[in-house]
Amino acid sequence: MKQCLEKTINHYLALDPETGNRLLVLKDKIVTIELLGIHLTVQIIFTEKNIQLEWENFLKPDLMIRGTPLNFLHMSAARNQRKQFFAEDIVIEGNMELAQQVLAVFDDLEIDWEEYASRWVGDVPAYQAGRLSRKIKNFGKKIGQTFSYNLNEYLHEESNLFPAAEALQDFFQEIDELRLEVDRLEARIANLKEKL
Repeated sequence: MKQCLEKTINHYLALDPETGNRLLVLKDKIVTIELLGIHLTVQIIFTEKNIQLEWENFLKPDLMIRGTPLNFLHMSAARNQRKQFFAEDIVIEGNMELAQQVLAVFDDLEIDWEEYASRWVGDVPAYQAGRLSRKIKNFGKKIGQTFSYNLNEYLHEESNLFPAAEALQDFFQEIDELRLEVDRLEARIANLKEKL
């Protein structure tokens, strides 16, 4: 089972011809991933051409990443909000630049699924399937954006569960102004103490 997972990941990575260059940068680096809650730890050892998974007899890692499976799933789904996840849900110990390089191996994958499928079913069916897939993807993206907008609108405007963004900005601006006033008052008090 474990060898099958390693083989599957390496096969998936090999579908993008640029993966080799990304792996070369990570050669001999060791990343330990600890899945909290299910007590599962795995090490990824990067070689020149692929990755190796180690489930026991761990070596000293260059990078340690800890989080629950849900944290990792959420992080992979929301790539544009990764800084937030790294700050709150995912614990990283070690070289942050290495963490970015490891993420790039998976994030920057560009697999030409049409080309891959054409080997099995031919060019025309692969093209048609790719076209249909792009339409479905675009449709799903539009639905997701609309749902997100409507949910945001409802939570902030209709249900009053959360304040509107403008109200929050005003609140934070008032806090900043109050902080400045307090700083000025402290400076005046300190000035008066010196004169007395």
